[in-house]
Amino acid sequence: MTALETRALDHCLACGSPALARVALRYEWQGASFPAARCRACGMLFLRVQPAGSTLARMYSAEYFEQDFRCGRSDARSTDELAFRAENDGLLDRFESFRGAARFLEVGCASGLLLKRACERGWQATGVELSPDAVSQARALGLDVREGTLHAAALPDNAFDVVYMGDVLEHVLDCRATLTEVARVLAPGGHAIVRGPITTHSLARRLGLMLYGAVGRDIVLREPPYHLWEFRPGSLARLARAV
Repeated sequence: MTALETRALDHCLACGSPALARVALRYEWQGASFPAARCRACGMLFLRVQPAGSTLARMYSAEYFEQDFRCGRSDARSTDELAFRAENDGLLDRFESFRGAARFLEVGCASGLLLKRACERGWQATGVELSPDAVSQARALGLDVREGTLHAAALPDNAFDVVYMGDVLEHVLDCRATLTEVARVLAPGGHAIVRGPITTHSLARRLGLMLYGAVGRDIVLREPPYHLWEFRPGSLARLARAV
């Protein structure tokens, strides 16, 4: 088995505070443990030990987009255009209500189906995607997709009217730095849209965390630790105001 690359955080990257509280939740994956913590200052919940480097890249291989895409919330592969057509049109309808078709950036664009539909509807669309496999699929559709992180893409200032991150921000290594970069590339008067799951903060999960914590046990998730950050509306709003 290939050794895992990980990193340990001793402070909250969202606000910088070193005041961290234990959370009764951890992932167990390929012989490693990834425990969660909560920032006492801003309330952010995140993995205190996180996959990094080649391990993080390996997690988003072609198999991810066939099996774990959207963390099991969809049975369709990321390349199934018909399965996501209605959803993508709904998103673009919403985006077009801001100012009509304009300059669009999708961060974490997967195989590019939303970008493709945006181009068909008259948008100037660009994507950024970490996975080389997904980038290859998107480029095969003739799309402008940059491989790597948003920082590595080195896009111009004020270059986009709409920036969209769907089920992405919880996966990035530094959520604050990523939103800071979104703000830099967003044109004045533009719109940044972030969508993500709140499973960890559902009432059932919150009650479970409280009960497990009270008896000194952990909820153990035996699956890849895809979600490095778990957002509540309040912690996400505080993060957005800070960038």
